[in-house]
Amino acid sequence: MQRTHRLKQLLQLGSRIRIRRFGRQSQVPQNSEKRSFPIGRVGLVLAGVGAIGYDGIVNDFTYCGASVRFVRSLKTAGLIAADYMWLDENVAEYETRLKALHQKSAERLLETCLLNGGLYIKVGQGVAAINHILPIEYTSTLSRLQDRCIPTTKADVRKVFHKDFGQLPEQIYEEFNYNPVAAASLAQVFQAKLPSGEHVAVKVQYSDLQKRFISDLGTIMFLQDIVEFFFKDYNFGWILRDVRKNLVQEMNFVQEGRNAERCAFDMKKFNFVHVPKVYWPYTKTRVLTLEWMDGCKISDLEAIAARKLSVQDIDVKLFNTFAEQIFYTGFVHADPHPGNIFVRRNESSGRADIILLDHGLYEELPVEVRGPLCEFWEATVLRNESKMQAAAEKIGIADYMRFAEVLFQQPIRIRGGRIRSKLSEEDIQHMQEVARKNFESIMGTLKEMPRSMLFVVRNLNTVRAISHQHGDVVNRPRVMARYAQRCLYMQRGRTSPYQYVCWLFRRVYFEYCLWESAFRLRLISMYFNALYLVGRAPASARTVMRNTLTQPDGSPIPN
Repeated sequence: MQRTHRLKQLLQLGSRIRIRRFGRQSQVPQNSEKRSFPIGRVGLVLAGVGAIGYDGIVNDFTYCGASVRFVRSLKTAGLIAADYMWLDENVAEYETRLKALHQKSAERLLETCLLNGGLYIKVGQGVAAINHILPIEYTSTLSRLQDRCIPTTKADVRKVFHKDFGQLPEQIYEEFNYNPVAAASLAQVFQAKLPSGEHVAVKVQYSDLQKRFISDLGTIMFLQDIVEFFFKDYNFGWILRDVRKNLVQEMNFVQEGRNAERCAFDMKKFNFVHVPKVYWPYTKTRVLTLEWMDGCKISDLEAIAARKLSVQDIDVKLFNTFAEQIFYTGFVHADPHPGNIFVRRNESSGRADIILLDHGLYEELPVEVRGPLCEFWEATVLRNESKMQAAAEKIGIADYMRFAEVLFQQPIRIRGGRIRSKLSEEDIQHMQEVARKNFESIMGTLKEMPRSMLFVVRNLNTVRAISHQHGDVVNRPRVMARYAQRCLYMQRGRTSPYQYVCWLFRRVYFEYCLWESAFRLRLISMYFNALYLVGRAPASARTVMRNTLTQPDGSPIPN
């Protein structure tokens, strides 16, 4: 009350001074109103309105939208950081609160990515694939970005067609359904019918995507720089800078069409792999017209069961498909998330066909990397450390064991280092702990790798995540190791019977090593079980053996 009374006294004193200065009290309001007209404020408001109007007329509100997305992203990052900073690690219910905070933060990220769209969704989809390191609350929540992208308006679609074709969709196609069948990070897909009668899928880019791409990438890198300033070890900026060129190429649908045709040519040896045909007269930089193919997402287990397809058959074909790209052709699909891989039932064989979609993001893996990578994969599955080291050195990797853990995404240094197809909860927790404690070492290994390997690692991570959704029913490392052996033989020309005999011996030796390893584990298990039965081993012996010894294919040790 005293402060309020003093403030009133000061205001009254100021008014008396103004009355004395300007004469009569009755004249003060008129003179003061004229002199206090907020010309500066009005000027700023008019300038702001003019700038916004100009941005809307000339740039379709590109810069205004970038500002809104920047502020929204900064707000989300600030709220998440504040929540984690206020979390007390010493409270009894810390783990429960931490999981709740993970979920709350993941929901905030999901909402921000959906509202911002474009590149934010692309980055969020990449984060969702790292489900072996990040908390499940993040990966399971952000995985919804594959299905929940916000579609744009009919007017936006017509604007793209008018600028690229000079015509509207209904003037180009016999039929065009403006209700999108899918909405992705960069574009949405519509169903249409050509004048010649073919049913097609028309992929239409968001009209403002190319204008906003640079500003959005700059915002994401700026936020990353802020994180790096406070947390010195967490630096992903160099990865974004390295892949920037690839992301820019992804916005060119003509290039995507060429990638699709090259992929189809590379995969023609597999009668179960299908790539939609490109209709070039109906394709431009922001519009891509493809053959329509029915199917279901590879992650939709209910739809797969309804089609009476075998998940095991699907996974073997999936692993061989991408092993062919990584180990032999070198033209690698860099974004094979479940939304880009469909399966369908082959009418003649009754088995699964693989449909590869979205060919915008590819990476070239040179032959001088593919050969050593085949050798390294085979040596790691067999746990031949001398060959692992030799192959890693050919690629330029110093820490070959860390490189193996990055490729296979499992703890190879523990439990004898055997590669398993199915990770236990303990293994996943171990990998998360390793990622937190050895982040700088992992980033160092990523920096040592050839830049073309970055997207290969992403491919492997995404395929591994699909396998995990399917229950890890197939030993992915072993299937791909067999294919790597075959590719080594094909890369060396297959020019003589001697080379074939060498490859055949290598293949037999590989299978023998796998069998010998599994047989040794069975013998050890039988020995401990016998000790347990005669009372010469503690009751926990079998439990310890089950937790510490597993077969190379991930199956439990038999009793």
